[in-house]
Amino acid sequence: NSLFDTLSALVLNFGSLISKQVVVRLISSFLMAVPVIAFIFVGGVWFIVFVAFLAGIMSWEVTRTVYKPRNVFIEIGIVFGVAFLVIVFGLFFVSYFTETNLPLFSSLLIIVACIIRKVHPVARVALGNLIIVFSCFCMIWLRVTFEVELFSWILLSVIATDTGAFIAGSIIGGIKLAPNISPNKTWAGLLGGILSSLMVAWIFYSFWLETNNPSLFIMAILLAIVSQIGDLVESAYKRSYKIKDSSRLIPGHGGLLDRLDGHIAAGIFISFILLYTDRTLI
Repeated sequence: NSLFDTLSALVLNFGSLISKQVVVRLISSFLMAVPVIAFIFVGGVWFIVFVAFLAGIMSWEVTRTVYKPRNVFIEIGIVFGVAFLVIVFGLFFVSYFTETNLPLFSSLLIIVACIIRKVHPVARVALGNLIIVFSCFCMIWLRVTFEVELFSWILLSVIATDTGAFIAGSIIGGIKLAPNISPNKTWAGLLGGILSSLMVAWIFYSFWLETNNPSLFIMAILLAIVSQIGDLVESAYKRSYKIKDSSRLIPGHGGLLDRLDGHIAAGIFISFILLYTDRTLI
């Protein structure tokens, strides 16, 4: 009876995956994937402008949540300022993204975070936008510096982690990963995300990436964990402001920040790894 009950529960949980919300989520994901794939493969200025566009949207989501400026021109100014910084970096300063300059910027970010995290909302808006800008710098540097296969592996690893975590968490359930931050996340979901990331790594290792280094699979596990940490950090941020989604721009997903939180964390993490190991781990 116990085995039968367990199997019945799994079947019922699997059925919960086929819902209207999931279908909307899948359609949205497909529609988003088309321009993303196009800009990644085209690269160059087009990719930089695309990343700047995404940075502007995320900046708008953070600004309207944290600060709620009464003057719409302040909002627009911040958004365009963030996008402008990303474009300028991508066009003129990618070569300055080095192992010498990166820790200086990161240290500044950490110091600013520790100082202003509980002060005026304007300061918190500045911090949120600094993180967005920095993560976009990382993404542009990764795409410009390395082959498109490596960049695609990083993005798909995060997507696979999210998908695997969602499916495993929905079907298996079990012990909560961080109930006070994100009640829906489970340890089973994290394990499912790690396995999905490993599967993507195996495909790229076997067919696309020009590497024979098995440590790629260790990096796949770390990427999965880091991307889930990024998801939890964003969940904690939303909980602190008592909101469910960063916006309602993407049906089934919420906001762009909800969709890219794992990519932000993974992009920053893998940039550090590649800078300080001279790609010996991949």
